[in-house]
Amino acid sequence: MNRHVRWMLSALAVPLVSLMGYGIAGVGNAPKQQAAAPAGSVSEYPSMTALRKVEEAGVAYELSWKITNSPLIVVAPHGGSIESRTSEIASAVAGTNHTQCQFKGMLPAGQNFPRLHVTSENWDVEECLILIGQRTHALSVHGTSRAGKVVYIGGRDIATGAELATALRAAGSSVVQPAPADIAGTSAANFVNKDADGAGVQLELTYDLRMELFPTKDGPPSASGQAFVAAVQGVYA
Repeated sequence: MNRHVRWMLSALAVPLVSLMGYGIAGVGNAPKQQAAAPAGSVSEYPSMTALRKVEEAGVAYELSWKITNSPLIVVAPHGGSIESRTSEIASAVAGTNHTQCQFKGMLPAGQNFPRLHVTSENWDVEECLILIGQRTHALSVHGTSRAGKVVYIGGRDIATGAELATALRAAGSSVVQPAPADIAGTSAANFVNKDADGAGVQLELTYDLRMELFPTKDGPPSASGQAFVAAVQGVYA
């Protein structure tokens, strides 16, 4: 079955999200959990399922999604205050054309990463996995602690990753593709590689680059940020 036919069939599957109670109309929000978040920090949760049984939605985190008919979904799994500015970047890339899913940390400063960061292999947010599986392209936006102003491109979709590398270099970004092994994002268990083709793209952006692209939280992109977003969008147009 070719990609076009599979995408058309997967588009018909979107109502499954609504049937499962995930809010298909425009923007969905995860139901609020009743358990209070524990004081202090904890070791990384073994999965998002485990995290959501303990942490309180609307207090510790916000989970949201916007759905379109595009074959691309853009995901910020560590947004808000977990990996700063990844939410802004993912939202700008998705724009109004593409589906997006965001998990944002809302805890006090210093608590978000150690308490709410779950690795991509264990990021089992069912609502988002359904949307990812219905689409032929998936793009995840992460932050890395590496130095400099660099974007590392990984994931199993090597062809699209190479196109992104070319486009981003032309837009003035410093790019490493493929990404180093520890942030390569090539595991089949990585949520970004669970799209209809089993191969997505993972972007890892350094802190200095993220701050350059979006200088203020929830604010507009800088000139270089606009160029970055336009380059990514152009590849997925």
